Amino acid sequence: MTGDSLNLRTLGHATLALFRDGESPLLATDPWLVGSVYWRSWWLQHYPSGDEIDWLAGAANVYITHEHPDHLHLPSIRRLGTGPRYLFPDLPEPDCLAYLQTRGYSVAAVPPRRWQAVAPGIAMLSIPLWNDDSLLLVDTPDALILNFNDAKPLPPVLRAVRRLADRIGKRRVLLASYSPASLVNSFVDERGGIVSLRAPEHYVNFICRLCDRLGADVYLPFASQAVFERGDSTWANAHRTLYTALVRGWSAAARLAPPYATLNLADLSFTAPGPADYRPAAAATVARLTAARLAAEEAAEITDGDVAALRRKLNVWRFLLWPLFPRGFGFRLGRRRLYYEARRGRLGDVGEGPAGDFEIAVPALTIKEALANDHLTDLGITMFVRVRLFRRVDLRRIYGLFVLFQFHDYGHLRSPASLWRWTRAIVRDLLPGRLPALSAGSPAAAAPGDGADNRALPAADCPEGSR
Repeated sequence: MTGDSLNLRTLGHATLALFRDGESPLLATDPWLVGSVYWRSWWLQHYPSGDEIDWLAGAANVYITHEHPDHLHLPSIRRLGTGPRYLFPDLPEPDCLAYLQTRGYSVAAVPPRRWQAVAPGIAMLSIPLWNDDSLLLVDTPDALILNFNDAKPLPPVLRAVRRLADRIGKRRVLLASYSPASLVNSFVDERGGIVSLRAPEHYVNFICRLCDRLGADVYLPFASQAVFERGDSTWANAHRTLYTALVRGWSAAARLAPPYATLNLADLSFTAPGPADYRPAAAATVARLTAARLAAEEAAEITDGDVAALRRKLNVWRFLLWPLFPRGFGFRLGRRRLYYEARRGRLGDVGEGPAGDFEIAVPALTIKEALANDHLTDLGITMFVRVRLFRRVDLRRIYGLFVLFQFHDYGHLRSPASLWRWTRAIVRDLLPGRLPALSAGSPAAAAPGDGADNRALPAADCPEGSR
């Protein structure tokens, strides 16, 4: 092998590796490579081999786009070890950066919207977003890589990225998720039938439009390779948007590559394993671990302290929830059933029968852990949290409830300074201006992390939970 050819490879779920033939990666992203996430619900469709993980552990840099556990997976990071430098976007409240720093990892916050040198001829641009996510652009000698992962940037940011790509003038490779990772299919009516907020075709059409809006030449399926294995989440496998749906509905000008492809950036040719070569988790291991988790859920009890913590969380948004849900809504937390009335800010026990417009069912241990970590956002991603509808209600409002949880979970209301930082991030996305164009390898590109803010943040704010 000559070491001259630059390649892009996708592994696991949302891990990309940029490398030259026969060498360790120059850059990798978002390692979820082993085990499961979301309380034993999500498992990988195709696990990297031990040799492949060892190869990734030699990466010079690992960029974390955002802090969801299918992108920032602490068991996978422990497996990769302290060799790589872990890079984070400069988000308003980057709490997990300090969590790794205090545990001996080399970490840095990447200066936003400034090109950073990765290697000779290669530079990266981190674009933080207002909703605690980020885009990663990588300029190489032959192609511009656009890693959108789970992010859904506002239209002004999308237009700014397109203008930048046009100025750079290279072929474009897009990576973005194409399957729902939220509660869009988690609503059930009185008969137990699923009420979907979005059909699979929506996600296929979204990706096709995104490719065309960005002028992509190749699309790599990405950040959507999870299967659901808990007994109470396997139903969601029927609602995944599969690669076969992309093939059937593909209408973009970009070429559609298969999952887990290795792309030669010089000529955009690619190779990929077939489904027969995928390595799922051992069935016996999945059965044992999911059964143990479900048994622990069954044994857990909701305490009055848990109820008080949930009430405090809800009352942060009390005067917004009141007009949204004037009849209130309920929770079924294990064996305990509660009703929340926003007008009075009350959360208390209730008997059987409809209580409010809808009821959110969460296993007891999961809600206890989420409350202990003051992080309820992930509940909407588990695929085992269900929303039972008692009346006709706009599903987008219920979806918005979990968005409100996110804004509080990520500390944006922690202090006036936190709120100001978040407000600035929103304004920046609405008025992105002109992103800087830079030929890769220019002397103006700083090394990753140069001048970055390595401020110490409370480690407890990056919960491990049962992920």
